[in-house]
Amino acid sequence: METLEKLKKGQENSDAIYKKTKTEIRTIKDLWKAVIEAYDDEDYDTEAMRDVYKRMNPKITYQDVANVFAAVYADTYWSVIKMDPSILSKSMVQGLSLDRAQANKYATNAMKQWRGSFSRNNKSDRGQIPSPGSYSQSIDIVCNQDTELEPAQLINEWNNEFWKTPSVGKNYVYVRVQNLEFRGELAPKAQMFYADGGFNQPPSSWNQCLTAKDGSQEGEILSTDNEPALLDRGDRGASEAFNFSPKSAAHVCVIGAINDQYFTLNSPLGVSDGNWNSATWLTHNGASVWHNVNPQIAKVTSLKIYNQDGTKEKFVLNAQCRNVPVGSTINIATKDNCFLTEKPITIHNSSQFLEIEGALPGYYEGDLQVTIQDANGKLLPSNAAIEFTLLWKLEKGHDFYAKAANTYSESESLKNEQAIYTSLGSYTIRGAE
Repeated sequence: METLEKLKKGQENSDAIYKKTKTEIRTIKDLWKAVIEAYDDEDYDTEAMRDVYKRMNPKITYQDVANVFAAVYADTYWSVIKMDPSILSKSMVQGLSLDRAQANKYATNAMKQWRGSFSRNNKSDRGQIPSPGSYSQSIDIVCNQDTELEPAQLINEWNNEFWKTPSVGKNYVYVRVQNLEFRGELAPKAQMFYADGGFNQPPSSWNQCLTAKDGSQEGEILSTDNEPALLDRGDRGASEAFNFSPKSAAHVCVIGAINDQYFTLNSPLGVSDGNWNSATWLTHNGASVWHNVNPQIAKVTSLKIYNQDGTKEKFVLNAQCRNVPVGSTINIATKDNCFLTEKPITIHNSSQFLEIEGALPGYYEGDLQVTIQDANGKLLPSNAAIEFTLLWKLEKGHDFYAKAANTYSESESLKNEQAIYTSLGSYTIRGAE
């Protein structure tokens, strides 16, 4: 009897394989469906690649295959802080017998675009990896102080910025998410965190927010009808409310991280401290976002600044002014003078750009004192803003120099032995409200 059952089971498996191989993959839509089915059947990616290759129309390219597998088998290719094209490349060599150089090209191209659960780092973010522009100005991080918002409002007014500076005490925070170019239904979940306002905060300094409904660490992504969302390609959702209760009016950074059934490893608390880890996790992760924009509440703003590595490192602090009144002054200082303007810098152009270089000792944690006032000693007007960006300066001979050149496509800098600058976050101080 047992033998008969085994034979029947074997025949069922054989029939399933036969059915798979008989169905031609004619379109990109068919390709997505086939790869998702393989993932749901718990097939290894290399097995799925072989099966897909046997069935697919010649018009479908290896690049198409790389694009789809990079999204569906995201957990397989995630390497703690980013998608690793070398893992996908290795699978394409094993599963499709490709030349390694060709496989590298397809894998690298596939991972230049995020496909899946996606939140915007800034208003113009379209999922390019690494993320261009600021990754600390997310429009998809929402705070409405102590008034709850309905998901329908957050979704229907998709390009509106819902941000009221968190007040001392009770606040509700949310994160918005969309299905970006993933041809299948996603069931995303959200986690939210906050840290002291500043630059290069290590994950060990982050505090987790809990849902307002039941105090869970993970919250639902909801649709316009306030039900848990299944997001098909192009669909949008908003998280349930999370509680955020700061005890002071000090500036904070709010962080959102999204998981779904194809990308389950996006836990920021699993990222080890280190300048490289923090920068790469944010610039190469379309499912995680920061909001570091707040109004000026006093002439002196204190912002945290870190060197997460155990070695003395060089940094550059940039300041880009927008509508800052001529005659205003900016002064930068740390107690130990690691960053210091010898005297206040006077603004001669409303869009002036400033650059201040300094060095921080290993495992440094300090406070950057930023003093900003107009020519009359008052706070900046409401239409003004200054975006401060901390850059890690990597010169030839640094342990991360070649890696940064490859990761951020700085081949010319590498060729000319020029310094490479890696962003460690930005903080925007707007004029007083």
